[in-house]
Amino acid sequence: MRKRVTARFANGVASACIVVVFLVHAALGTASVLTGLTSPFGWLVWVGVGLIVAHVGLCAVTSVQQLTDAQRPPSARKKRHLALKWATGVALALVAGLHVMGVPLQGLGAISPRIASIGLLTILLAALAFHVCVGAKSLLKDIDVDRRYKMAFRVVVCVVAAACCCGIWVSLA
Repeated sequence: MRKRVTARFANGVASACIVVVFLVHAALGTASVLTGLTSPFGWLVWVGVGLIVAHVGLCAVTSVQQLTDAQRPPSARKKRHLALKWATGVALALVAGLHVMGVPLQGLGAISPRIASIGLLTILLAALAFHVCVGAKSLLKDIDVDRRYKMAFRVVVCVVAAACCCGIWVSLA
């Protein structure tokens, strides 16, 4: 049995929880727009923020561990993949930041705020799905799930993201 690396396992659990919180947030937001009722789960956003902060910190720790591993130094391929995970994470953070600030809803001229909101939320869900798909193999390994489920996991994430997009399009259109 392989020895569990604490930072990797903690990061895997944090990552899995972030995906769940993010998708629950999307579903509650869509339901809120459809029904006009506010959700009593506003605190869930702060749980997500805390998990994201932990995830970024743990990613930094595990990245340094991987890059400085003298026994099993990373190949060029692994270094490129690590860079891709960081790049997709930064892109996701930027789009999420725009969502939080509501930037696209202001001063877009010909684009209505509803259309801008639909577009931004669609891009946000696509960025999340892409980031999760890039890190799927690592995530499954970190939480001790057989990596043969990688493709099924990716499909589920993309289907759920697409379903959330459809809900957003219906609720805001």
